[in-house]
Amino acid sequence: MQIKLEHLDAESAWQRIIRAHERYHTNLKNYKYSYEMFIPNDDRMREMFEQPKLTEQQIQHYHDIFVNEIYKLSDLTHQDENIKKAIILVQNRIKTHIASLLPAWGATMPETLSIKCTYGRGGGYSSGKNATILFRMSDDKRNDYGIYLLFMHEFVHILIQEQIIEKYNVPQDLKERIVDIIGQELFNKPVQPMFMESFANSYITPNAIKTDLVGAVKKMMADYTAIKQQQNTPDR
Repeated sequence: MQIKLEHLDAESAWQRIIRAHERYHTNLKNYKYSYEMFIPNDDRMREMFEQPKLTEQQIQHYHDIFVNEIYKLSDLTHQDENIKKAIILVQNRIKTHIASLLPAWGATMPETLSIKCTYGRGGGYSSGKNATILFRMSDDKRNDYGIYLLFMHEFVHILIQEQIIEKYNVPQDLKERIVDIIGQELFNKPVQPMFMESFANSYITPNAIKTDLVGAVKKMMADYTAIKQQQNTPDR
């Protein structure tokens, strides 16, 4: 798998921000995410994210501020050396800890993986043959090892997204907990506290991770759906 490093231009970075605005207000804020993850460290962008709905005029207004007054390529290149070191760690860990698990996960390795740097802090991903890890790093202070752990978290997301998460309609909180448990088991990555108390905990065991993650999630979601249906059925 080829891994390449890219830095988003102003328009591409803006598109990520405006899509994040929609996702934040329609879904992510319900899971206690902070919008600070998705934006430059600028009060005008905070002002934008405080507004759940934006008019076309407002979108153009904030677009022009971002493109003409905020965006600087240097904001997205200052971590390049740490990223390159992290990529080497990722490649080694995939060979030693991930490749042998692909059958148990029903997963295939992407042909290419693009690391795309943009504004904010944290990570995101898109799956498929030509996968992407979005590294929101303008305000991120991680060292090379911290970046490696973030990349591994997002790479696990990529591997299980289509054959497990989408297939079984796993909601956001359970999805994150599954990946957290895998990360803690395989590369000792700290978990996200907000997802620790989870329905997934009794299903995503070390044995399931190594032998049949697909079956474990299938069973988890069957039980989860049955409980939700029972809760939503009115008493007679």
